Amino acid sequence: MSVRASSLRFGLVIGAGVALAGCGVEPATEFGVSTFEVVVTKVNGAPPPTADKPLGANHGDTKDTWDFTVSAKTATGELDKEFNGYVRLSVNPGAVEAVRGVAARGRNVLLRDGKAAGSVDVLLVYGPVRLWAEDLGYLPVGLTSTKKPSCSNGADDNGDRLIDFPADPGCYAADDDNEDGGSYAAGVSAPIHYALPRISDVRGPSGTPYPYDAIEVKADPPQELVVTRVASDGFYVTDVAAAEASHGFNSIFAFNFSMPAGMRVCDRVTYLAGTANVFFGFTELSFPSFQLSFPHVGDKCLVPEPVLLDKKVLGDPRAMKAIESSLARVEGYRIGKFLGPDVAKGNKPGVGRSNCDFNGNGQIDYETDLEGSCSDVCTKDPDCSEWTAYLARNTFKMALGEGPNAAMILANATSVSGFDPVGHVGEAIPSMTGTLRFFSGGKLNWTLEARCSDDMVCKGAGCQAKALSSQQACVRLRSIEDNDQGTN
Repeated sequence: MSVRASSLRFGLVIGAGVALAGCGVEPATEFGVSTFEVVVTKVNGAPPPTADKPLGANHGDTKDTWDFTVSAKTATGELDKEFNGYVRLSVNPGAVEAVRGVAARGRNVLLRDGKAAGSVDVLLVYGPVRLWAEDLGYLPVGLTSTKKPSCSNGADDNGDRLIDFPADPGCYAADDDNEDGGSYAAGVSAPIHYALPRISDVRGPSGTPYPYDAIEVKADPPQELVVTRVASDGFYVTDVAAAEASHGFNSIFAFNFSMPAGMRVCDRVTYLAGTANVFFGFTELSFPSFQLSFPHVGDKCLVPEPVLLDKKVLGDPRAMKAIESSLARVEGYRIGKFLGPDVAKGNKPGVGRSNCDFNGNGQIDYETDLEGSCSDVCTKDPDCSEWTAYLARNTFKMALGEGPNAAMILANATSVSGFDPVGHVGEAIPSMTGTLRFFSGGKLNWTLEARCSDDMVCKGAGCQAKALSSQQACVRLRSIEDNDQGTN
């Protein structure tokens, strides 16, 4: 039987069944392929991994090879020897890079007499993964063929008043020689076991390898996930397992759109999932789902001590990326003395005058020489925080050292009640702790965001007298009788 003969047989059997039904005769029940039996026989030349010994999550930088067999099955579970056609192979989650076999074409494989075997290269697989096979009705014309495929010959070959790919939904691709589509029968393998990705897998050293995937993060032992900050728009989580802490990339921000109710610093995360996303270079989980375990007074708080941002760390892009979303601390950094609402004079900021919005429209127009150049001068000056940007984002500059070699970072202290950066201009801050956030726009990309008043050490209102440990700072452990406990 020729390729796609099973589709013809499908139609003939239905027609015959209708005719027989009109004569009062029992119609035939054989309608061709009903499903596919998909079996993965080997993974990278070895037996498939088991649930108790999964392979590590695949980051997309290497490929795994699965050997497989596919068999067409009738509704009664018998081999459909009359099925001769291509099936599309895919994995979920993950991606198929290539299919290899005697009759492989792209990510498709040809079944002859109802059977096919081959191997498939997969990437970005994690958790329980399954190999899918689906009959889409794809009948590719060979590259050496002189015949024009039905899906690109300019004709309505099947009389449905739709012509060629992509207008005709029966056409899988332009080289498809079948405008009728397939049976859309499908089959799936048993799960192939990979580990769920850790936070460090989702983060990746150069951005998440799983963009826009709805992904579950590994939260069971040996991983230990703890909430390090609860913010107005989400929460920060760090995996404090020793192996993760040693190489970094073990913290992530979960963008919740609002403050998660009932969550506190030190809560342990026992389940975490969301959509992996990169927002202007900052990796986060959007639309998170989570479950928590609540430590009580007297229990150990797992929040790690902050990383000290000295000049060496702040000047190392990879070291900074490794601690993105983690707790960090600056010591002895000063708040720039040029921070104030008055307009800069002569295109130069000064004490009380760091406003480069000369036309007063509330924003910096970088296309004009005057405002754009003023902003550039302020950006390069370790003592200047442009006033318009401060009003828009509540960020101010902190610096260590003088001149072009000074270490600089943006800071946000809106969560420190009573602290006013303008009242501390030019002052060296003994210590400020917070979470690290990255933003790819502009020239200063890192912002240290304080979590609460415990994170700021300075002289004056809203500050602590000395730096507190992570076991104390912003920690409010529950008691057994906590009224909030029942609603969490």
